[in-house]
Amino acid sequence: MTKTVDFKVGDAVGGYKVTRQEPLEHLSGTYYELVHEATGARHIHVAVPDDNKSFGIVFPTVPKDSAGVAHILEHLCLTGSKRYPVSDPFFAMLPRSLNTFMNASTSDDATVYLYSTRNDKDYYNLASVYLDASFFPFLREESFKQEGHRLEFEDAEDSSSALQIKGVVFNEMKGYMATALFTMREALGAALFPDLTYAYNAGGDPEDIPNLTWEGLKAFHSTHYHPSNAFFVTYGNEPPNKILELVENNVLKEFSKIDVDVDIPDTKRFDKPVEFKLGYPLGKEDDPSKKSHVQIAWATTKSTNSFDTLSMTVLGQVLLGNPASPLRKALIDSGLGEAMDDFNGFHTDYREAVFAAGLKGAAEGDAVKIENLVLETLEALVKDGIDVAQVDAAIHQIEIETREISDRPYPYAIKVVYGIAPAVTHGGDPYSRLQFDADLKKLEAARTSGQFFEELIRTWLIDNPHRARIVVFPDTGLEEARREREAAKVAKIAESLSESDTQKILDDSAVLKRLQETNANLDSLPTLELSDIPMKFEDIPQQVEDISGAKVGFFPQPTNGLTYIDVRTDFSNLPERLKDRLGLFAYVVAKMGAAGDDYVAMAERIDAVTGGIAAGAGTRIKVTGSDDFLERLTLTGKALSRNNSEFVAILKDFLTAVEFDPKRLKELIAENKARYDTFVTFNGLQFAMLLATAQLKPSARIDERLSGLSYYSVLRELAEYSDEKIAEVIVDLNAIREHLFRSVGLEISVTADEKSLDELRVLVTSLVESLPSEAPSPQDKGTAFKPKGPEARTIAAPVNYNTRVFRTADYTDPDAPALMVVANFLGDKFLHRELREKAGAYGSGSFFAREGGLFTFYTSQDPNISKTYATFERSVSEVVEGRFTPDDLKEAILGACGQVDPLLSPDTKGRARFAADIAGYTLEVQAKFKQGLLEVTTDDMKRVAAKYLTVEGAALATLGNPEAIETANEEMGGVFEVSPV
Repeated sequence: MTKTVDFKVGDAVGGYKVTRQEPLEHLSGTYYELVHEATGARHIHVAVPDDNKSFGIVFPTVPKDSAGVAHILEHLCLTGSKRYPVSDPFFAMLPRSLNTFMNASTSDDATVYLYSTRNDKDYYNLASVYLDASFFPFLREESFKQEGHRLEFEDAEDSSSALQIKGVVFNEMKGYMATALFTMREALGAALFPDLTYAYNAGGDPEDIPNLTWEGLKAFHSTHYHPSNAFFVTYGNEPPNKILELVENNVLKEFSKIDVDVDIPDTKRFDKPVEFKLGYPLGKEDDPSKKSHVQIAWATTKSTNSFDTLSMTVLGQVLLGNPASPLRKALIDSGLGEAMDDFNGFHTDYREAVFAAGLKGAAEGDAVKIENLVLETLEALVKDGIDVAQVDAAIHQIEIETREISDRPYPYAIKVVYGIAPAVTHGGDPYSRLQFDADLKKLEAARTSGQFFEELIRTWLIDNPHRARIVVFPDTGLEEARREREAAKVAKIAESLSESDTQKILDDSAVLKRLQETNANLDSLPTLELSDIPMKFEDIPQQVEDISGAKVGFFPQPTNGLTYIDVRTDFSNLPERLKDRLGLFAYVVAKMGAAGDDYVAMAERIDAVTGGIAAGAGTRIKVTGSDDFLERLTLTGKALSRNNSEFVAILKDFLTAVEFDPKRLKELIAENKARYDTFVTFNGLQFAMLLATAQLKPSARIDERLSGLSYYSVLRELAEYSDEKIAEVIVDLNAIREHLFRSVGLEISVTADEKSLDELRVLVTSLVESLPSEAPSPQDKGTAFKPKGPEARTIAAPVNYNTRVFRTADYTDPDAPALMVVANFLGDKFLHRELREKAGAYGSGSFFAREGGLFTFYTSQDPNISKTYATFERSVSEVVEGRFTPDDLKEAILGACGQVDPLLSPDTKGRARFAADIAGYTLEVQAKFKQGLLEVTTDDMKRVAAKYLTVEGAALATLGNPEAIETANEEMGGVFEVSPV
């Protein structure tokens, strides 16, 4: 329930005045705006019946170069402040909290600090820390050198070792700039807004980051992080009175109103279209042909115009939203690229919104052809008219997006803050980002009078000269050239160092090391106690039935008029030779034609009556032990409840009559391969973890085959197949369908408003009864699992992703809770300091996968390899030798308890309960594990660390820079089997 908020427009609340009150009908809540009269600080409160409360501070930040000032400042503010003189209060709070989200992020023109939690005490604890960190940070020079950049010898105490540039953000951005995905994001801003802040790399270009001075960073903070330039956003069922008082007493009373110039002017409009090219690194052994990304992009309406942006959002969905969309289909059918580019569509995160359409996996020389195709397709649409049904479907998709209150992929409370941020940054109406019924009614009226959307195409695209043809091309020499430029810069500095300069570098390193190793005044930070941990798991209402051999769970939930259905089938009996095709099957099955409708017609049906249908395959360890696991392919979808009948009919058609068209299959293989081309470098840690765990467990080996680098290899092979070979693949895909889609053994979860369940029971029964009932024949399980050795894979990146994994105790083993506590302690108290703060890795830590008993050490965007693995090994002695305090134990238990009781929204509660029960993780089993966490002792920690983490046989996997891997492998005695990705 929402607690009472007794505000009316014109009311004075402390030093604030209430300036606006609006209904939020789809959220059953109310929107408020307040202004602090003495400072000009603005506050938005979204009062809704959600106990997961969020708090955010939005600062418009407008950098004037690519030195990364806004990004480095975001990091630096979280390294100690006036009220909390701790070297790293942000990370120190993670284990003292039951937060459901904690982060800060920097975009092109704003920096946002935000968190969410269900615990009232936690809510105010975190607010106090965030407020002090933002407005009263120490901004120490030593912290600037740690997070931003510094000169340091490779051995910080030995001036005869090599001089290097180090820094957390410096290494983070090296990793991002090695990806085509980030390069295109950078190119969009630079191409369309060359005279604005968007032309710069807000994250920081590693070649420019060393130009940022500590003094410059402090000056940026003094203006940009002032209450006069701040927007506070709160959301949830907690009345804002107390948080308003906290903000005023802890922050606002210390400031007076100032003028802050963060306005972004209108860009100077182009007289004619331009071309913009930017390279991204590619490995020397890779073929650069057809590896370019090409976007045709326009600057369009102001993003503050809510009606225009809604209209263009609908148009973007019409043109590009699904495989039947005319512009998307024209681009894919052209064969000029392998897949749609990742930044296609309409974007309102710039002050002037951007529309972009293009391809990846294209030849650089085909950029003009792609541009001409886009323009010709748009001209034809204006001439021939847009299909009204496609507009209806696009508006339907927006209705689903508006009504769905989901905590995936992160809490809805956080989505609200992020959704509001662009509007407040650009001077728009935040309320319109949450409730656009008036604009939608206006749009419905406008589209009835003439060619409304055709005129949008004419105005903002065809007749708009502010257009850029953007080409992000592969450069096999770029990474080496960057490395050589950095080496030359450092060598020049090293040659010019005087004896006093050298000593200052040594002294600065010593001072920084002392700061990193001394986290005094932790007692100043607020904390929860173990008594604050809720111990009872929510018991989800359910009705589980047997329907013709299928196990069906019905879950009544307040879904705001949506229905969610998962259909899961066991693939453990799938013939071994077909399992290499299963990853592809999962990707394509819901993107094909079915029951006489080709893929275009099916895509139109899906968009018209559902919120999307997709499939995925993977394993889950059962509670009975890590060698006992489920293998499931899941077909999942959602729809508005009024469309339940059509929704289930589509699921039935895919299950009973999917049609694998060879031309469409080749397109989807190319599309999926292009996706992996982009994401292997961007998500290097994910692939390294899959490689490592596959060395230890049969279930992990299957997952790696389904979605890891092994699957990527299969995709690259499939992309070269002839028509005859593709026909053979289709035979295999049909064999998979016939084997998997049978009623006996199906597991179906249905989550919806209670009033819809009777209808859904009839529909699901019909679906199940339409499938063959006989079980598939037992099949050869293949060869027995044999553990593999350490692997290293080379990618075109200047940084590395390292993982070390141990196979330990299963879920119900009494040692498992202690291992989870050890993982939290090492990640929070040791690895963060040693690997991030000292060694410069952007990400580092350890975690215990309680389902399966795998204990993992990891780093991401890491300049090191062998040193990192040595630190992983060294960390264990911190536990074994008892170098931790009772408070460390308490905080590690707190953090672990938060992980075992994750935030779930109505869309996920039913499916999560259903899947957990099938795997054996009943509420009783989960409660026992959580109680075990509370009972972990210091002796337990020392014992399990010695028992499981100091033995031989750990799995190692690294993705990274080829030269770094070669050097590390020599230093580590040739432990890795090395190969390119």
